[in-house]
Amino acid sequence: MDSWWRAINSIPFKGMYIKISYTCYDRRMQHKSLDVAYFSMEFALDDRFHNFAGGLGVLAADTMYSFADLGVPAVGVTLWYHQDDDAKKALDPSPYMKRHDETITVQIENRMVKVIVWEYEVTGASGKSVPILFLSTNHPDNEHWDRDLTKWLYASDRYTRLGQEAILGIGGYRALKACGYVPIKYYHMNEGHTALMGLERLRANGFNYDIVRSKSTFTTHTPIPAGHDYFDYNLAHTTLTSMIPSNIRELATHDSLGMTQLAMNLSVRTNAVSRKHAEVTRDMFPGRDIEYVTNGIYHPRWVGPAIRAVLDKHLPGWTEDPAKLRDVFAIPDEEIEAAMRAQKQTLIDWVNTQPRCFSHAEASADDQFDTDTLTVGFARRFVSYKRPDLIFKNIDRLRAIGHRKVQFVFAGHCHPDDAFCNRLHDAIAHHDCELRGQIRTVVASDYNLDIATRMVQGVDIWLNNPVSPR
Repeated sequence: MDSWWRAINSIPFKGMYIKISYTCYDRRMQHKSLDVAYFSMEFALDDRFHNFAGGLGVLAADTMYSFADLGVPAVGVTLWYHQDDDAKKALDPSPYMKRHDETITVQIENRMVKVIVWEYEVTGASGKSVPILFLSTNHPDNEHWDRDLTKWLYASDRYTRLGQEAILGIGGYRALKACGYVPIKYYHMNEGHTALMGLERLRANGFNYDIVRSKSTFTTHTPIPAGHDYFDYNLAHTTLTSMIPSNIRELATHDSLGMTQLAMNLSVRTNAVSRKHAEVTRDMFPGRDIEYVTNGIYHPRWVGPAIRAVLDKHLPGWTEDPAKLRDVFAIPDEEIEAAMRAQKQTLIDWVNTQPRCFSHAEASADDQFDTDTLTVGFARRFVSYKRPDLIFKNIDRLRAIGHRKVQFVFAGHCHPDDAFCNRLHDAIAHHDCELRGQIRTVVASDYNLDIATRMVQGVDIWLNNPVSPR
């Protein structure tokens, strides 16, 4: 268990290439005997999928790419968000993935909701693949309110949110069984949204808690209370009916159904995503043994073409063996600088097409972003604790320090119902006019993987100033 848990949590992060037999991998994939089932509400795989909101999805997707390259027999489980009730406008997964013949059901209140199972192949740089199951309630036999369970990522009302977490957790485990992927050695819950998978596994294992815990691990990402789901027990009993065991208040929390606590209690190990985050999480959940594994990425996915060419020239094999990147300082500075400038130019060309607080017809040459100016990027969710607007709190000081020396690029996704996020987005965009001729500021009209990639490859500095946990 120790070796697997370390592997799953270090795959994208530790700069080591684990050499696993691909012959064994191929044989096990053929028989669908897997080591890991990785449950997550989001996977940032493709902009056409609309399946992510932020870093959680990026990390989940990068983990799956790493599983593929490392030959770890694994399967992901998530939801497909169709986003529209109109069949002609709803997002259709069929061009990208295959539909399983099996249709599973999950009881919501007194209704048996039909769940369609789609399968997508994630292919790493090695050419090896791992599957991800996408679950959808957009089935013609379902009532429209049940089809809406998988309409939007992170539904804002509590009933729909609990329902979609039931589809993911309970339905996800049933989908694995229906598609022939069970038994699986270990189950990984990525955030508390996936915790109901533990309840379904309890039921399937005759409520043997030791079996369920010994084969489960849990990653928590969020350092603030608002990021942890709690559901009223009356709602939980009404919605999930017999899926709620009699001792649920011992497994979750006494006053409400706490999904993070439920996941922790049904896991043999819980990890945070940085050392500081582990300290904060231990304070939030006293008495818990919480380890940490620092967040990281799947490097072949994010390195830009110009830097890639330099690395290929000087550090052949760096894609397969990230440890070779330790020798990056031996590369001549001028080659790195030239490659970075080329990638920055690509970003700047795109930035200059983005909407501003004035029309492009009114723009002067001085309004255009350029490659010679220090470019600072912010690309993450626009939420209060991340404080994307902190840099503008003292405009006069910002002018004095940054006059014609710095330019800002902001990108972040707002849920349509998130009034705070949308107000913050508009307020930052307003600073472009307030500081016109002094400091350039742009807020991207959208936020997706394409924009994230451009920014990762082109900005000089990242702006990161969340509220420091105490």
